[in-house]
Amino acid sequence: MKPRCELSTRTALRAFYAHEHLLIVAEGELPSPGFYPDIEQRPERIFPPRYSLLRCPRPGLFPQVVTPFRHSESFRLGERPEAVTVFHADGSDEVSVEDCGTELAPYAETVGRVEEECPDGADQTTGFSKNLSFDEAFSDALAKLPAIEDPHPDQLERVRVLEIGALFGGIAGFHDLIVTVCRTHD
Repeated sequence: MKPRCELSTRTALRAFYAHEHLLIVAEGELPSPGFYPDIEQRPERIFPPRYSLLRCPRPGLFPQVVTPFRHSESFRLGERPEAVTVFHADGSDEVSVEDCGTELAPYAETVGRVEEECPDGADQTTGFSKNLSFDEAFSDALAKLPAIEDPHPDQLERVRVLEIGALFGGIAGFHDLIVTVCRTHD
């Protein structure tokens, strides 16, 4: 959990799966515009992973006005679970994992796109940034790359950016810069 963040309340939670990626969408209310929502994977090494819905304070002074939110986060997961557990201020919910369907087809296309430029045996993934920051999206993509099996000390990895784009709106309330990368190694 991030410092100073606390579990948030929710009015709705949904989870979607496409091409080894889990998308969690949360709706709720914050006590003021002085908070922002976040979803984090919990540190326990279990499958399926568990997640926390958080509210984190922003610096500054804000009016005490209840502020609705819709927030989504994407996690590289591998195989599809039937449900995931999301912890929040009122306890936890077992959230059934749905297919993306037509409502989230652009998201599924983004995380599932196989570029001709990424050779067989290479690793490809997509990173996201809610701040529309290339650095954040690129770092998120790098963090989602799987560990290299049998690495050696002088191994050289090459990471290429295949796509830079953005997703806005939809039922997940996207406001994300996306960066898709391809990693090869010797």
